[in-house]
Amino acid sequence: MLDSRDPLPDGYDRVGPFHPYVAWAAVVLVDLIGLMLILAVIAMIGDSIEDALWPGGFDAIRAL
Repeated sequence: MLDSRDPLPDGYDRVGPFHPYVAWAAVVLVDLIGLMLILAVIAMIGDSIEDALWPGGFDAIRAL
């Protein structure tokens, strides 16, 4: 039978071998990457609509 470990001095339980702050930071990083992808898709859609309405000019999204 497995014995449970004692909580950390700050009262949190470990997440595998990691401190909970490391696990929370990883979750926040994944959330931010997902948010950046969603915003990039929205910007690309807006850019394609802008190109259809007003063709020509500098294309900032595709320049990246």
